[in-house]
Amino acid sequence: MSSDFIYDEFLAFANKFHKNLQEETFIVDVMNKLGNLMIREVKMKTPVGKYDNSVFFVSNGKLLVFEAGSTARTGGELRRNWILDGVESTGDGYAVTISNNTEYASYVENGHRKADHSGWVEGQFFLKITMEEILDQLPKIVGPAYEEYLRGFGFS
Repeated sequence: MSSDFIYDEFLAFANKFHKNLQEETFIVDVMNKLGNLMIREVKMKTPVGKYDNSVFFVSNGKLLVFEAGSTARTGGELRRNWILDGVESTGDGYAVTISNNTEYASYVENGHRKADHSGWVEGQFFLKITMEEILDQLPKIVGPAYEEYLRGFGFS
C-alpha cells in the first residue's frame, strides 16, 4: 500500500486549522448570541405598566389622589432598560451578564410588600422564567453552532 504525503495540502490544512483555531472567539461569540437571546426573551416577558389618569401625592404623611386631566398612559421603562453587559472569562468558564438598572426591577421580579403594608404583591419572575427556558434550549443553541465551528476545520 502506497500513500503519498502531499506537503502543500498538509500545509494548507494546517494553516486553515491554525486560522480557525480560535476557541475563545467561538465561545465569546456563542455567549453573546445567548446574551442577545436572553435580552429578547426577557423583554417579551417583562410586564409593561398601564396607568390611569390618577396622580398620587403624599402630603403630611397622608396619601392624596387626584384625577389628572390627561388620558391614561402606558409605561415600558422596565422593558426598555434591559442591556447586555458583556461576556467575561470566569476561571475555567465564561459568564454572560444582562442587567436592568430600573430602580424597581427587583420588586417586580421577586415581589414586594404593599406600600400600605396590607399584604404582598407576588413577583412576576420574568427573568427567572427566561433563564430556565434558555437553559432548556442550550443544547439546541450551542450544538449547531459548535458543528458549524468544526466545519470550519474541514470536519463534517
